[in-house]
This record gives sequence, C-alpha cells and structure tokens, in this order.
Amino acid sequence: MTTSISSVAKSIKTLKTPQILQLGLQSTWVMSILLMILSIAGVQVQRQAVQTIGKDAAPSILDAQRINDSLADLDANVANELIAKPGKNPAAVKAYGERQEKLSKLLVGAAENITYGDAERLPIQTLQLQLGNYMMMVQQARDHHQRGDTNAMLAAYRSSAEAIDKTLLPTAAELDEVNWRELERIYAQQQKNGIGSIGLILVSGAGLVGVLVALQLFLNLRMRRRLNPFLLLATILAVGSMLDTTRIFLSTGHHLKVAKEDAFTSLHALRQGRAIAYIANAAESRYLLDKAFVVTNEETFFKKVDLIAKLPSGMTYDQLLSAVKSGQLPPGFTGFMADELKNITFQGERDAAVNTLDMFGRYLAIDTQIRQLEKSGQHQAAVTLCIGTNPGQSNWAFEEFKKAHSKTMDINQAEFDRAIEASFNTLNGFEIKMPILIGAIALFTFLGLRPRMREYSL
Repeated sequence: MTTSISSVAKSIKTLKTPQILQLGLQSTWVMSILLMILSIAGVQVQRQAVQTIGKDAAPSILDAQRINDSLADLDANVANELIAKPGKNPAAVKAYGERQEKLSKLLVGAAENITYGDAERLPIQTLQLQLGNYMMMVQQARDHHQRGDTNAMLAAYRSSAEAIDKTLLPTAAELDEVNWRELERIYAQQQKNGIGSIGLILVSGAGLVGVLVALQLFLNLRMRRRLNPFLLLATILAVGSMLDTTRIFLSTGHHLKVAKEDAFTSLHALRQGRAIAYIANAAESRYLLDKAFVVTNEETFFKKVDLIAKLPSGMTYDQLLSAVKSGQLPPGFTGFMADELKNITFQGERDAAVNTLDMFGRYLAIDTQIRQLEKSGQHQAAVTLCIGTNPGQSNWAFEEFKKAHSKTMDINQAEFDRAIEASFNTLNGFEIKMPILIGAIALFTFLGLRPRMREYSL
C-alpha cells in the first residue's frame, strides 16, 4: 500500500501545471457526482423507511388491534343480549350491529392495504371466512333465546365463543404480529442505514472538500494566487451540502425515533391493552351467562385484567393510583398500562394515562360488586349491574374507561402523525436540491480553474 501511494505521488510530481489543474477539475466533478449519488440514495432509503413505518406497517398494526376490539366487543354484546330476557336489552343488539358494520369496514380496509403478501393476506382471508360462520352461530343462539330454549342457546353461544377465542382473535393477533415484526425490522434497518449513509457522505464530502482545498493551495504555491473566489464558493457549497445532508439524516432519524419509540410504542401498548379490556369485558358477561363455565370465565377475566394492570402484591387500586399520581411506579406494577406510564413523553399524556388507570379501577370495583351479587344468589341484580349504562353500573364504567383511554391514545397518535409528517417534510425536494448544489460546485470549480488553464494554452 505504501509503495502504491509513493508511486502515485511520484506520478503527480511529474505532471505539468495544466495537467494538474485538469486532473483537479475532473477529480472535483467525480467526487461531486459521488456525493450526490450517495446522498440521494440514502435519502430515498430514508423516505422508504418513513413510508413503511408511518403509512404501511403502523396503520395496519392499529387496524389489526381495532379488529381485535371489534371481535371481543361483538362477543360481549352477544353475551349481554343473552343474559337478559328476550327483547329486554336493545342497547346490546344495537351495539352488536354497529360493531358488525365497523368490523366489515376494517376488514375491507385491511384487504386494501396488504403490503407483505401472504403473511397478511392469509390472516385477512381467514377472518373474512370465519366471521361469517361466527355470525351464523350467533344468530342460532339468538333464535333459541327468543324461543326460551336455554340449553340450545348456550350450545350455540359456546360454539360462537370458541370461534372467537380459538380462531378469530388469534388470527387478528397474527395480523398484528406480521406488521409489528416488519415495523421493528425496518426501524432497526433505518437506524443502521442512517449511520452508514452519514459515514459515507462525510467521507465523500471530505474528499471533495479536500480536493478543492488542495487546488486552492496549489494555485497559491505554484501560481502565487492568494485566493480563488470561485473555488472558495465551491468549497463553501461542498461543506454546506455535506452538512445539510447530514442534518437531514439526523433530523429524519430523530423524527422517526419520536414516532416509533416515543409515540408508537405507547400507542401499541395502549391498543393492545384496549383489545384485552374488551376481551375481559366479554368474559365478565360470560361469567353470568354460562354457569357451567363460571370458573373458566372468571379466571379469564382476571388474567386479562393482569395483562392490562397487575397490581404489586398487597397493594390496592387506591394505593396504586396515589403512587402513580405522585409520579412513582411501584415495583411489581406490570401490564400495558404500566408500559404506557413508563413511556410518558408528551404534554398531557401523564394526566390522561393516570385518568385511564383510575377509570379502569372504578370498572373493576363494579365488577367486584357483580360477582358478590352473583355469589349471594342475586343473579338478576348482578345482570342489571353488568349490562346497565347508568352511572355506577358496569357498562357505564367501561365506556368512561374507553373515553379516558381514547384520550391517551389520541395524544400519542397526534404526536406520531406529526413526527411522520415532519420526516416527509424534511426529505421533500432533496432530489431536486442536491443536483442543483452539485451542479453549482462543478460550475464554480470550472470557472475558478478555467482562467488559469487558459494561461497555459496561450
């Protein structure tokens, strides 16, 4: 290597001034084009990462969670309808119809936004096919309920519940996982590519600046030219383009970090928690509906509650809430709400999250009353408390929890959208701006060297 550098140096020494100037001009153009190619390629990779994270994977993940919500809520509304006397819970019937319509739109939207081939397509097809079978079982349960045939109604409902538990919900979770893995992969790749691109840009940019500075020094030493204004302008543009491109990469990386790590990590945890809350709410109604599976449904409810917010051993909800309000997260507090409270980033987010936890605690307190009534033989009172929408009743508390929860999600969703938009704005127009800058560098270099080269052609 040393021998090669030495031989190159000797070859340069043998060149005449016009040849050195010509070589310098050509080297500047080559280095400029290299800087432009590396910069544009890097920016296009960054833009694709922003597109994948912000417009493809993240919305698909949220839609998969909304599908989860809708499936669990369908089941809860069916159970709420069936634990009441026929025709006595029109609110559950209405809510079921609204959820059915929303679920159909979500599945159509998911089918229109397939990005990752069969990994997405097959779960969506399964959901579409099995949903029809599920609704047929639900209708059978309703028909038996209208006729007063409790045993047949329970048999049909159990079949529909099994379809929800063993097919539909796991398939929706699979759809979520496909997009989550892709988002994680692209984000990690973007972080790696961003660092690599900055390194290459700095090296190529330094090379270009080095050539321009070397030409300036050569003119000063060989031709006694104190300063070449055009070469100075070219050098300033080269340094500026290199620094600006680096700034763009760093800014995009920062915006994506805000979008993915700060906003979407919280949003995903909240969305997962919301889907689990719907499943728990359905299990609460199942507890009153199917006495043969009381223990199973009760265990399911509390397992799902622990996934949302598991209290430290020996701590009550009031104690937990008091600690969280003071800014403390007690050791042993886990679940999706704990994950959110550990990742508070944005203005108003903590208050919204604490309020969400508070409303969930109130919902659980009413659930305790429902179970006490049922175990004391007051089944109808337990049913009334479970399906009631008045303040102090279970469905009212669940709706209040959802409102508080939605506010927390909305804060993170707004910040996610803002960060993704900022990323696109940072990258916009780069492919137009960069060639103009490179062209100006090449032109100024030519204008700076041409008079000196003409001196030797006379």
